[in-house]
Amino acid sequence: MSTRTVTSQAELDQAIKDKIELIDILSPAGVWLEVTAYGSSTVRACGSSTVTAYGSSTVRAYDSSTVTAYGSSTVRACDSSTVTACDSSTVRACDSSTVTACGSSTVRACDSSTVTAAPLVAVHLHHSTVNVQGGVILDHTHVDEMDGAAWCQYHGVEVKRGIATLYKAVNDKWTTDRGTDYSPGSKPSCDDWNPAPVCGGGLHFGPTPVHALAYHSGATKFVAVGVRVSELVQIPGETAKAKAPRVARACVEVDINGKPVATKTDKEAA
Repeated sequence: MSTRTVTSQAELDQAIKDKIELIDILSPAGVWLEVTAYGSSTVRACGSSTVTAYGSSTVRAYDSSTVTAYGSSTVRACDSSTVTACDSSTVRACDSSTVTACGSSTVRACDSSTVTAAPLVAVHLHHSTVNVQGGVILDHTHVDEMDGAAWCQYHGVEVKRGIATLYKAVNDKWTTDRGTDYSPGSKPSCDDWNPAPVCGGGLHFGPTPVHALAYHSGATKFVAVGVRVSELVQIPGETAKAKAPRVARACVEVDINGKPVATKTDKEAA
């Protein structure tokens, strides 16, 4: 990954023009830099940097940096950073960060962050330690305590006759680093089942192929599997994941959108 540290507007503009993938802003306190929509680059504001984000910009704010976001900008605020979100901006507040949001902004509030929101701002509350004033609060603080059925409902998982459709990201050999074979038509199971809500001791799945990909970034294929909801145990963490002792409905190859992939036989029949 190409990286570059910038301290001025001219250096930032050049880094974006050069399509640098990760740009660190370390501008002096009080010197504002403007970030507009810039393609695939990620801008990271560190130290006491001050940044204004426009358009569809993406900024990660750390330390004591300050960010003001407009348009459809996305900001991740960490440490003791301060973010003012306007228009349709989306902010994720972590650690002890402070967010002031208005318009139709969306805030995901975690840890000990402080959020002050206008009446129509959606605040997704993920920890009870967050200090929220105003907004429309959507309480997610009890997600980690959900059973399999509630977890499926929360993540929009299709369930029919007690069988949930989940997804696994695999390599060209239909397996992962763990070695389990998820070839289409198979019904794999594990021999080390542990019902505790932690990684390990079971077959792990995501509620969508994209979620599954987050845990196997080098995957080349995806499969949909049927798992008994009664046997499903969620694994709390950054990205949604659950586990089960076995696959109840055979694996089927799908694309990243969860749509079945036509086999050679299917194509010939068509």
